[in-house]
Parts: sequence; C-alpha cells; structure tokens
Amino acid sequence: MTRAVTSPPSPGEPRTRAAVPLLHRPVTVHAWDDVVFAHWRCDPETVAHLVPRGTRPDIVDGSAWVGLVAYVFRETQVPPFPPSTRLGSMTEVTIEVLTVDDAGRRGIAYLTVDTPNVPAIVAAHALLGVPYVFAWARSRRRGETVGHRSIRHPGRARHPFRALRQVRTTRRTGGSSSARHAASVRVVAGEVDRSPLAADLTTRAGIHARLLAQTLFWQRQHAPLTVRSARLEQLEGDLPAAVGLPTLFDRAPDSVLVVDGTTVRYAWGDVVR
Repeated sequence: MTRAVTSPPSPGEPRTRAAVPLLHRPVTVHAWDDVVFAHWRCDPETVAHLVPRGTRPDIVDGSAWVGLVAYVFRETQVPPFPPSTRLGSMTEVTIEVLTVDDAGRRGIAYLTVDTPNVPAIVAAHALLGVPYVFAWARSRRRGETVGHRSIRHPGRARHPFRALRQVRTTRRTGGSSSARHAASVRVVAGEVDRSPLAADLTTRAGIHARLLAQTLFWQRQHAPLTVRSARLEQLEGDLPAAVGLPTLFDRAPDSVLVVDGTTVRYAWGDVVR
C-alpha cells in the first residue's frame, strides 16, 4: 500500500468527526446493532506499549481509556456489490485502546476482536491487520437489557477452520470444550447522553492497525450517533488477561454507554509509519 497523497481532513469535534468525507471509496459497509461500550480510565504509560508504532494513547477528559465494546454485526456490503446477509448475524466482542497519531487522527487500536465468523477472521488478519480471534460469541436483547458473551477455546484461536470442526464434534459428543478467555457483559440502556465525554468515547475517526511492519490508518464513518447512558448489571470473565490487561475487570467501568444501531463505513486512510 502506498501513502495517500490527499491530506486528511481535520478530525474536528466528535459528531463532525463521524461525518468526515472518506478519502477513498468504502472497502466495507456494516450494520451494527445493540452496541455496548464499557470504558475504563487508565494511566497512559500502562497501555502505551499495547498500541501500534506511530500512535499513542489518546488523552480524553484527562485520562487514557481502554474499552470493552460488543455489538451484533448484521449485514455486510463490499462496494460496488449490494449488501449481503449470507454471513448472517454474528457477535463481536472487542477490547480496544483509544489512540491518536501525529496527524491528529483520533482512532482506536483493537487488542482483540473475538467472533465466531471464520471468513471475517481470515480477511481481517490478511487485509486489515486487525487481530480477530476465533471464539463462540452470542448476544441477547430483552427490552432495554442488552447482553453479549464470548468464549475462546485453547489451541483453536489461531486455527479457525480446525476450531469450527472441533467445536462441532464436541457439541455432538457432549465432551468438554475447556473454554478459556471469556467475557460477558449485560447492561440496561437509559436516557440519551449528549455529553462531550460520551461522544469522544464512542465516535472515533478510524482504526490504527499493525500489518506486517507498518502501522495503517483505516477511516471509519457513520452518521452522528445517538448515545444512551447505561447501568451495568453484569461484567465478568478473563478476556483482558489475553491482551495484557489482567486486572481490567477488577473494578467497575468509568463509563457505560449503549448505541442501539448504526451503519459503519470503512475506507483506506494512510500509512502512519
């Protein structure tokens, strides 16, 4: 990939940032529903080594932030082809760090994206540099209560096709799956939150990702979000330990938010470093 010659637009305020024109045509378009954001304040020095070269933790409201973000992924489009539902609905559970680069682009760095969708895992690793991992992930919504859960299986995350066969065999035979690195979150959505902090935590200009020896920036665009406050009912699991943050769930999140739905567009942005 070559460096984009067009200068990136100013990131601007969060609601403007969401609508910044893409520099290039979208490579993928996704529909997200029942998006849960749980964020923790942290010392920038504790997460600086986890983000890609050429980026640093973004300081928002005086802190660096780590987030557990989970959602239902319902539809995919790869322009110029029409939207497809062949992949079906799937749950993605992520741990991410809010990042910024020297050009001022405020994004996120995924530490993991856990999902059961094997084609997504293969494509994300090969093309985007996003660390997708195989896991069984499920979501449930009843009224204003939204829940997501993911469970990895040891020895299978790096071999998704083999994992699919093994887990199906386990289900048929009733054997033990020896699950490891799970995360479960359940919240009750409340009133609309129009605070600057809520907007900054949920509206990011793109993704900072490692691909081979480079750090890439992928633009992300969506309509301005309607963000709702939420009350945490359940948070458990050891998924943070898999990405070097073993004590993350030891305390309650500093922010819990919900977005009922949005359509997200991704496009090539730039080589950061």
